[in-house]
Amino acid sequence: MAGANDRRSTRRPSIDDVAKLAGVSRQTVSNVLNGRKDYFSTQTQARVTAAMETLSYQPNRAAQTLRSRRSMQIGYHMSGEELETVKGFTLSFLQALIKAAARHGYQILVFTHTDDPLPVFTELIARGNVDALIVSESQVDDPRVRLLAQSKLPFVSFGRLAPDLPQQWVDIDNADGMAMLMDHLVGKGYRRFSYIGAEGEEYWKRERLQGFKRGLGQHGLNSTDEDVFQGSDNAIREHVRRILSQPHRPDAIVTSSDSIAAVVVNVCHYLGLRVGQDIAVTGFDGGAMGLISEPTITSVRIPLEKVASELIDRCQAEIDGGPTGHPGILIPTEIFQGGSA
Repeated sequence: MAGANDRRSTRRPSIDDVAKLAGVSRQTVSNVLNGRKDYFSTQTQARVTAAMETLSYQPNRAAQTLRSRRSMQIGYHMSGEELETVKGFTLSFLQALIKAAARHGYQILVFTHTDDPLPVFTELIARGNVDALIVSESQVDDPRVRLLAQSKLPFVSFGRLAPDLPQQWVDIDNADGMAMLMDHLVGKGYRRFSYIGAEGEEYWKRERLQGFKRGLGQHGLNSTDEDVFQGSDNAIREHVRRILSQPHRPDAIVTSSDSIAAVVVNVCHYLGLRVGQDIAVTGFDGGAMGLISEPTITSVRIPLEKVASELIDRCQAEIDGGPTGHPGILIPTEIFQGGSA
């Protein structure tokens, strides 16, 4: 009898258990799992999802695939650089993306490339391993997206796309976020600023610098070429040491990412400066990297949960109904108040 009780206690929850806990029919749970949005409301989906999480319910993916002729997987492409452990933002975003996909009954298949990403995309499209693809770090006129548009495979991009491409993208307003941060800093009394960013011509790097300058201008402040530096990590360390050794060092160092801000904070500690008291340091991301720094980094926070949910929702819409023709969307950023400023 004890063995029978043990077997009952370890029985995996079923779709009927989910239906009972959510107070809906078995068919409604099935509709939610298979993304049939015409057959349930947002409130019903929330109840079913909550019941699944409470019971730790795992759907029979093989059966779902046979019924729907879908793999129930969404591919997410990232470069080798993004996989570096120093990129704390990437880990935080992946966590948000996996959770958002799970609410739709999908898994995230992460893949990368060595040199040219297009052969990897071509193979993935041919195999039919995924129902949709999410492209990261869009290059605007992105060859990956042009290939996907030709293949008719549903996709969405985290980053803006060229006007002649399908506008299946989700992004943030980098310039607006940085200008908002400058309002915050000027309001706290800072007046002498230095800007430090990563090298490269990606549009978001340009926009963050533009937002810095725009924010200064709105308060009657200006920046010179000497106030702006963009380079590699080693070059940034040398630059920070130099400007902090000058008689009139800046009140605040504004950086284009939390990872760069963490480098600046370390240099300040090495030089015996108290970050948040002797000098302010800010970042842009608001992810895990800024939270483990001491003090925590004041930053422009990218609301990753909102971004991830919008990406998955758009994938689901494309999977269900084909190209939607919807315009891209900008998700507002917010200020995270840490101890560094």
